[in-house]
Amino acid sequence: MEELVLALLYLTRKEMRRGAHKYRHLQDSLRAPNAPFLRYMNEAAGTVVCGDLIVGAMAQSWRFLMQGVTSLLFLCARAAAADDDEYVRPPPCPLVLVAHDKPAWHPQQVHISVVGSDHMRVSWVTDDRRAPSVVEYGTSPGNYTASSTGDHTTYRYFFYKSGAIHHVTIGPLEPSTTYYYRCGRSGDEFSLRTPPSTLPIEFVVVGDLGETGWTASTLSHITAGGGGDYDMLLLPGDLSYNADTQQPLWDSFGRLVQPLASARPWMVTEGNHEVEALPAIPVVGELVKPFVAYNARWRMPYDDDDEASGSSSTSNLYYSFDAAGGAAHVVMLGSYAAFVEGSEQHRWLARDLARVDRRRTPWLLVLLHAPWYNTNQAHQGEGERMRVAMERLLYEARVDVVFAGHVHAYERFTRIYDNEADSRGPMYITIGDGGNRKALL
Repeated sequence: MEELVLALLYLTRKEMRRGAHKYRHLQDSLRAPNAPFLRYMNEAAGTVVCGDLIVGAMAQSWRFLMQGVTSLLFLCARAAAADDDEYVRPPPCPLVLVAHDKPAWHPQQVHISVVGSDHMRVSWVTDDRRAPSVVEYGTSPGNYTASSTGDHTTYRYFFYKSGAIHHVTIGPLEPSTTYYYRCGRSGDEFSLRTPPSTLPIEFVVVGDLGETGWTASTLSHITAGGGGDYDMLLLPGDLSYNADTQQPLWDSFGRLVQPLASARPWMVTEGNHEVEALPAIPVVGELVKPFVAYNARWRMPYDDDDEASGSSSTSNLYYSFDAAGGAAHVVMLGSYAAFVEGSEQHRWLARDLARVDRRRTPWLLVLLHAPWYNTNQAHQGEGERMRVAMERLLYEARVDVVFAGHVHAYERFTRIYDNEADSRGPMYITIGDGGNRKALL
């Protein structure tokens, strides 16, 4: 395989003014060929910077692109700025709340995810629990030549009861094709584009998304320029970052991301803010099950048992899938599911990696929430037990890249194994802060 080349391209509204611009936990330990140094940009009163991380490699006639998006927030220190290199953390950003003002039967919070090689799951919510779980679709606007039915679920969390959360799998679908669809035989028409069946394929990677002004900026940067010309979004945890047991915020988050999540598949895994358990109140029992909102709202293809490409996991908290006709295999690990040797996740990961044929699959990617390697003092050791339990499996499978979130910054390591530089190990990238309420840590 050709040498992996990483380039960091950053956009901003203004060039960086002279001032404090060094962020101590933002480092690039790999000086890859043709990779410009990370540019620290800001405005006097703060700005949002969108980073497009392009992981590319050339091999004969094809090219593999991965686009990762992260928001980096910078605030310029004004007094004695020219001589002070101390990073100044920006203040939190207000929530962006999206209300629902349509009838109870009207589909909302629409998002899609891939299932197998040629199917797509469409998920949405209706306040009316009697609304049908059906999707009509076709390749022309308003002309629906096929339909599929599915099911719906609801959940309770203390006194909150969700609307009907519908999940319908449509297909088989043609690759690289735009389909128009309608949920529940009513409401708005949406369009989606299926991923390609061969390389190149382009991913957006964004972590710790939340629903703040920074989130809105990140989402706008994803669609800027090429108008959202990517194939799939990968999110390593902390989706509705601000929910934290406040269930109506899950609904607001679903409405906020709907314009993007209804058009391209969003493949996600859980972060610590999806747990939502309250161990200090054991008497509530069934009302505060961990991951109850996440599992109900964001159903991933964990139970896809396709012999060639299926995940065959037993939990929605970890799974895998193929992309680009099997040229890329993506593993979504669960940082907050049992992971020690002998656990179900550990056994599943060993089986999943063992069946990857690297002659057919040149790209092997892993996403998880809590990074195994990072230099942030506030988060040291959080992923260590998982690293000790699982790192050898990734190393022996020759995983190419491991993406993580949780630490609200960008950081990249050289290829590494067991805390030592190793050319056969994965490259570790913390994708940073997509819009959470705390700003940078």
